[in-house]
Amino acid sequence: MIATLQWGTLIICSVVLLLRVPDAIQGRNRAVFWILVLATLCSLLSVPGPYEAIDAALGGWNLTHLILRFLVFAAVLLVGLRVATGLADERGYRLIAGPAGRWALAVSAAAVAVFFFLMDTRGSSAGMLDITDNGGRNAVLAPFYAAAGRAYPAFVSLALLPALLATTRSQLPRLVRAAALLTCLGALATACSVPASFAPAAWVLPQQTVNYLAVVGYVLGLGLFWASGLAAKPPSNARATFRKNKG
Repeated sequence: MIATLQWGTLIICSVVLLLRVPDAIQGRNRAVFWILVLATLCSLLSVPGPYEAIDAALGGWNLTHLILRFLVFAAVLLVGLRVATGLADERGYRLIAGPAGRWALAVSAAAVAVFFFLMDTRGSSAGMLDITDNGGRNAVLAPFYAAAGRAYPAFVSLALLPALLATTRSQLPRLVRAAALLTCLGALATACSVPASFAPAAWVLPQQTVNYLAVVGYVLGLGLFWASGLAAKPPSNARATFRKNKG
């Protein structure tokens, strides 16, 4: 079942990315294109085969997973800024781009690095699901490492949530409201992933489901926002849809 989640997420990200290629070639909204590139790369690195091949080349110490965490941070930062701009969410943009957002990113990145290097990370393991088998210290530190990696995405998601909820309840076109709803589900799943990091080992499937739901929600939401821009001429209201500017 976990393999289905991994491959399903990768396929969804890849399809949405390919649909965005023509616009990116023409120079329209390249920011969203690069967000989807990062999301697809992160999904690829979550699949055991590619992950283990890359990590083996890096020495088999799960450095690939540390790189993955930082790629997720970059993708989430771009998503947060793009969504906040598209919805004219000044409050959310200030939270993400301002001092609070910079501190949240810096503290999360530092915590991820510290917990990673405190663990015994020998032996490539996609998602580091098997890392707790390396000793008692890993069993204690692994949930904190996971939570640290999900803390910044949760911060950005909570910053965007009020504007996303307002958009779902607005009188904007259905496609825009559907996009906001999907993005809202991705944001909620992202926020829930932090406490889910401390779930018992027996709950690994629900935990992974929450993680992949977060990715799929965001990717499909961005895809629908883009589609809404194609379906209708954007009205003057900045919150009506994503403006077609060069990212």
